[in-house]
Amino acid sequence: MCGRITLRTNIHTIANELQAPLPGLETVPRYNVSPGQFVLAIRGADQREIVQLKWGLIPSWSKDAKIAFSCLNARADTVKTKPAFRSAYKSRRCLVPADGYYEWLREGKEKLPYLYEFGGGKLFSLAGLWETWTDPAVAGALPLQTFTLITTEANELAAEVHDRMPVIVHAEDRQAWLAGDEIPLVPYETTGMSARRVSKVVNNSRNEGAECIAAP
Repeated sequence: MCGRITLRTNIHTIANELQAPLPGLETVPRYNVSPGQFVLAIRGADQREIVQLKWGLIPSWSKDAKIAFSCLNARADTVKTKPAFRSAYKSRRCLVPADGYYEWLREGKEKLPYLYEFGGGKLFSLAGLWETWTDPAVAGALPLQTFTLITTEANELAAEVHDRMPVIVHAEDRQAWLAGDEIPLVPYETTGMSARRVSKVVNNSRNEGAECIAAP
């Protein structure tokens, strides 16, 4: 499961590092990006673009939006064949920029949040898929673009808290991923990766400030 990320990096750095034209939008540091929210993503192989997609994929054939809650993540071992994802896997790939992600350790009734980072908060990119959906029950409804994040088995560090982690795409694999080629959807190496306990303020998706990444 990957259910929360951070994106504190400014839009100029994102555009430069992920080799996409600077979009005409302003961004603010985000410390608690949650499912159901709009998130920055990069798509396009020949000409990249930075767009905003809603977290929770809705397949184009779905009759309603409820399926989004079960399509926040796609498992690497079934993403090619599962009906909700297989079409997007073939032709609608994206990279989701992040500079941290959260996972929770259960201790009794408590959920203790941990923040995973690289190099103290350097930008990385997550493997995603996107879809366009139009509500068939609403006449004249505008298309909605949504996405899911792909997860894989946890590496040694991540496994101390949870058995899954998001697929982090190496810089040299980003173009291949966007082009629809096969890349290894495997655990990222632990080199440079850190995990630390943070405040339970982040447990509430309505909390957005820097206190989310503060020490407990």
